[in-house]
Amino acid sequence: MQTRSVIEVERLTVRPDRVVCDVVVAPGAPRCSSPLLADHIRAAFPDVPSHACVNDDGDTFGAVLERTSLPHVLEHLVISLLARAEAASARGAGDGMVFVGTTEWTDEFAGRARVEVSFTDDLVALRAFRDATHFLNDAVLTCSP
Repeated sequence: MQTRSVIEVERLTVRPDRVVCDVVVAPGAPRCSSPLLADHIRAAFPDVPSHACVNDDGDTFGAVLERTSLPHVLEHLVISLLARAEAASARGAGDGMVFVGTTEWTDEFAGRARVEVSFTDDLVALRAFRDATHFLNDAVLTCSP
């Protein structure tokens, strides 16, 4: 059972081409992933390390998974959940839908960030943000010393 939130969604905005999510990392909480958290994520989301990702260390999210911001982790968890939902739906039968996202700190000192992710169904996208946030909060608390 989750005792506190490490990352919270402050606002979700559905735009025609993407969902914009403003999040805040709790004061005093870790702001970045760790090797232990990365292992936990790999076990539950084996596709996440192979996501294409623009970063300074490589071409995939796996290059930074052990030391990237929690909002960036959230972005990739949401994309994974969207891809799973798309693959499970009738419309996702082999069409190769690609979801894209971006993450940026809006106020790094205050722990505020914006995550934007494309979608095909807004309700599925909102559910993906909810489920990814719950998973990430539980995972951070499970993997903290």
